[in-house]
Amino acid sequence: MTPPPLVVPAYFHPAVRPRQWQWLAEHAALVRLVILNVDSGPGSGPQAAFLAAVEPLRAAGVCVIGYVDTGYGRRDARTVLAETSRYLDWYGVRGVCLDQVAAGTADIGYYARVAERVRALGAEVVFFNHGTHPAPGYASHADLLGTFEGTWQAYGRLCTPDWTRHWPPSKFYHVVHSVPVARIPAAWQLAAHRRAGAVYITERSGPNPYDSLPETAGDEMEVEPG
Repeated sequence: MTPPPLVVPAYFHPAVRPRQWQWLAEHAALVRLVILNVDSGPGSGPQAAFLAAVEPLRAAGVCVIGYVDTGYGRRDARTVLAETSRYLDWYGVRGVCLDQVAAGTADIGYYARVAERVRALGAEVVFFNHGTHPAPGYASHADLLGTFEGTWQAYGRLCTPDWTRHWPPSKFYHVVHSVPVARIPAAWQLAAHRRAGAVYITERSGPNPYDSLPETAGDEMEVEPG
């Protein structure tokens, strides 16, 4: 079974972990998207370290998208659009990861409008990160839906709703953290079985399990699981 491609939340500073940014460029064939998060958003201005880190990824053909928090639909859409525009202008990203996306039907209209407007700004890729399975209507407005984000223990209890079978696996992304190293191959297999067309699996835990690539990046990410 071929493992799904990676969508990497690269929430680590290139001045602190330059080798990890290099690893992403060197392993471009494994990577579908890299999420650039400068300061829980684009920050106050372009930063040389991030510009230097993004360029090798772009040269290797890796699609880089910018991180923008939507506050579960509570952030003003103009602010979301302004932050997206800064990423596009400053870092030449190809799309946006809209994080903390609501999951209920009441907010579909807000996200439909935001998705339409960020595409008009030039975003090729729109990613809604819900962290759970949302109402089915969201799938029409994003290229990728983050439908699980949590621990390995919680992942074992995940139930995948029937509506997801109306879309290809490439529509869905699962993030599993706090995975015991010995269980990482099983996590890859389970993600593929659950039709996740993109994944990120890490043994790291804590408040930010994405402040570094997994220690297993050199092996489990490069071989077929199981």
